[in-house]
Amino acid sequence: MKTLPILLKDGYKVGHKFQYPEGTTLVYSNFTPRKARNADLNEIVFFGLQYFIKEYLIRQFDENFFQQPKEEVMRLYKRRIDNYLGKDSITYDHIEALHDLGYLPLEIKALPEGSRVPMRVPVLTIWNTKPEFFWVTNMLETLMSAILWKPATSATTAFEYLETFTRYAQETVGEDLSFVPWQGHDFSFRGMSGVEDAVMSGAGHLLSFAGTDTIPAIDFLEQYYNADCEKELIGGSVPATEHSVSSLCILSYAELVDSVEEEWNEENQCWEIKRFIRHGETV
Repeated sequence: MKTLPILLKDGYKVGHKFQYPEGTTLVYSNFTPRKARNADLNEIVFFGLQYFIKEYLIRQFDENFFQQPKEEVMRLYKRRIDNYLGKDSITYDHIEALHDLGYLPLEIKALPEGSRVPMRVPVLTIWNTKPEFFWVTNMLETLMSAILWKPATSATTAFEYLETFTRYAQETVGEDLSFVPWQGHDFSFRGMSGVEDAVMSGAGHLLSFAGTDTIPAIDFLEQYYNADCEKELIGGSVPATEHSVSSLCILSYAELVDSVEEEWNEENQCWEIKRFIRHGETV
């Protein structure tokens, strides 16, 4: 969906510029993971910030806001907000001023991505660099939260599985742990809430594992994190089969045989094909 990136926020934030105390010149905020649903989880793997900056703060704001004619941007913004809050609920001079500036006047400092960060420790801070644009800082909170939550959560979950797999592999197999990166395989694409959701989550998974069937997660890491599949293993899989293939193969093969003998497997509580009989021969 194409929309003005300045609209990627909660509706209640639209009027905050006019609600801050008179004379406000600086809004300094942080992004902090407060707690996990798992009471035993005390750290997160911080991941997703470079994507948020490169895709939204740079590309989308540049292409769909700053590079667009101001008259058209303001027409679209006013149309949306006037019909959302009511005509003349707010003024729009601050949006025009931001467009005139030509960039987002922000500074962000963050911990290195991939770091394990204790809960209740800020992973980044963000503030405005021009006093008249104090309102921009927290305008981005909604978008930042929406984008950063999933990759960091999936990266954290994958790392917890990696630790578990590694511990039991050391106890049962020994020193050769080369198979562990392939034990946690990502088949989540079809169950996610859209393509971007799948790609962000799949990329977080690949911080700990190599196995994935979410192919565009590899593109994500190349485009936004300078990975290179020709120089390093980012993610991989095998040309596996699926039920539709196996079912059709069985059906096709069954047409060549006279009968099929089955026997009951008591241990697995299922019927198993024991042998095919084709033209008097056992197959």
